Amino acid sequence: MSMIQQIRNRQGLLIVMIGIGMLGFLVPYDAVIALMGQGGSQDVGEVNGTAISGAQYQMEVQERRRLGFSGDQLAEEVWSDLTSNVVLQDDFDALGLTVSDEEYEEMLFGSAFSPYMNRAFYSNAENKNFWQTNFDAMLSSEQGVRDFLAYKQLIVSKRKREKYDNLVTAGIYSNSLEGKYDYLGANEKVSFNYVMKAFNQIDDSEVEVSDSDVRAYYNAHKDDADLLQKAGRNITFVRIPLQASPEDAQAIEDELTSIRSVWENSEDSDSLFVATVNEQAFTSTVLKEADVETDVNETAFFQAEEGDIVGPYLKGQAYRLARIMDFYSESDSASCRHILLKATNAQDKEEMAGLMQRADSLKRALRRGASFADLAERFSEDPGSKSTGGVYELFPRGRMVKPFENFCFENKPGAIGAVETAFGVHLIEVLEQTAAKARVEVALIERTIEPSPTTARESYSAASEFAIQATSREEFMQSAGDAGYATNVATDVVRGSNSLSGLRNAAELVAWAYGAEEGEVSNPILVDKNYVVGFLDRITKKGAPEFEYVKDQMRTGAIKQAKGELYQGKMKTGTLEEIAASVGASKATASNVSLKFPTISAAGSQAEPEVVGMAFAIPVGNVSNPIIGTNGVWVIAPTSTSEATVKNDYLTEQTTLLSRARGAAAIRLSNAMMDAGNLQDNRN
Repeated sequence: MSMIQQIRNRQGLLIVMIGIGMLGFLVPYDAVIALMGQGGSQDVGEVNGTAISGAQYQMEVQERRRLGFSGDQLAEEVWSDLTSNVVLQDDFDALGLTVSDEEYEEMLFGSAFSPYMNRAFYSNAENKNFWQTNFDAMLSSEQGVRDFLAYKQLIVSKRKREKYDNLVTAGIYSNSLEGKYDYLGANEKVSFNYVMKAFNQIDDSEVEVSDSDVRAYYNAHKDDADLLQKAGRNITFVRIPLQASPEDAQAIEDELTSIRSVWENSEDSDSLFVATVNEQAFTSTVLKEADVETDVNETAFFQAEEGDIVGPYLKGQAYRLARIMDFYSESDSASCRHILLKATNAQDKEEMAGLMQRADSLKRALRRGASFADLAERFSEDPGSKSTGGVYELFPRGRMVKPFENFCFENKPGAIGAVETAFGVHLIEVLEQTAAKARVEVALIERTIEPSPTTARESYSAASEFAIQATSREEFMQSAGDAGYATNVATDVVRGSNSLSGLRNAAELVAWAYGAEEGEVSNPILVDKNYVVGFLDRITKKGAPEFEYVKDQMRTGAIKQAKGELYQGKMKTGTLEEIAASVGASKATASNVSLKFPTISAAGSQAEPEVVGMAFAIPVGNVSNPIIGTNGVWVIAPTSTSEATVKNDYLTEQTTLLSRARGAAAIRLSNAMMDAGNLQDNRN
């Protein structure tokens, strides 16, 4: 294909490239990239005729991120919540499903169990204490109240769905007859002799299979459950790194060299100077010798003098300047024991004063010889430690709430005192501290090595040129190979996926794939400091697969079927020994096979339900007609059967069946809801 034709085919991209090139002289490159983002005003889906707007969807995703939720599946969780709420709202109203304020409070601060709360907030006792304190603290400010209400809306919605699922689950039942049949299927056994001619032992040349035979096999099997497919996309993509050039790195180093000369002569405090240069609030950095023993530049901190400047030096992907502010020593870990006198409202000064008086009384009891462990068991309201005498062994700095931690690290072993926290009043005894280690406090100025606007424009141009030239899959793969770009293939990509094989944060590429046609090439998409260019290999539609994509599989099936029919005729008459000799097989025995587990270990790894079913169906001593099974063609002769031991009840089997059915109920319910709701997902 000529270059002129290629340009005509991708003239939209070419216009964008020219525009980008012109904008690059006028605005920062990151602003140009931002101009290419997608809007969210259009509808992104519909459920039961109710539209879901892009703005609503994006606002909900951003709100949850603001509240601290994250992860690859966040967008999908939001989508599921929005759509299921539309489908179920009428059911919620009809059933009178509500969550009272009292129930909500009990979920936050009490013992009401919620799978969602346990997963999202309360994964362990420590996390539960943190979140309970956090929820309580929110009510002390206007923004906190707004956050509290935002959490409430989400938690209440999840709770309604939990109640609905529980109602559905409670309606699932397994009876004694089902339990009995499950027991019999596992414990009634049959033994039989057999001859099996395996399909893989029959040469393909023994049968003739035409294209029409393959097509007929496809028509007969295309709706089989194991062939039905979900909607998806197959994408081939390359990543073209957006990397800083050596010139970009040198420019950063030169910048910090200039800053160092100004810093050395500045009359401002280090904190003010660093805050000004970094354009953010100042925070010093504390390092131990063990933290820097592999870095020659930062090891030098411990040989420097207070006020010295080290650098610029390279640390990972950034250049640093460091000024020595202070040297000191402190322990890394401490052990203590405490008695928690829990507050209902830590903001109530009168309540906290009363708790402090109780702590003083306990302290006097300790001075008179009372056992700390006994007092902790009697009076402490900390479930995590009261059973161990209130002891927390060798916890690191940063693990406990600040007043508690400060007391344990700032006082010598043996010290006893009381402190206030958001949990209440703690009576603490310091037990142990690890040996103090040298530390250095430094003020850091850091500049990450990033591509300059010039480098970014050059990388985008290279990615755009690649996209223009790759007008077919062959050209895409050839161009990638010529340029040294590794190719990745992602198959069966579902709408809304946020990560693909070898690529995180792939939502924009996936959205492009669901708006493109087969054979289309994407414009460069910036993903994790790479320009990604995708080629849409295939659009997979829900339901039966198209013949061209499974024709090889169908031919294999048609050949297998033809082999089965051929050897049915060859194995029709005679004793097992005679049949075995006629087809070049051997007579064998299967012992104690059940209907529930119909695998014959010596004759292939796949189950043979039709063969085992026939073994139970015909009398002992009889010889079956040829059976086309999973692994081959069979002729069997049952030798014995054994009945299951009679039981008084089948409660164990009932319970297992019930547990299995209820475990799958939520997923089946969601799938059924979406099917019934005529869900349309248009998130492009």
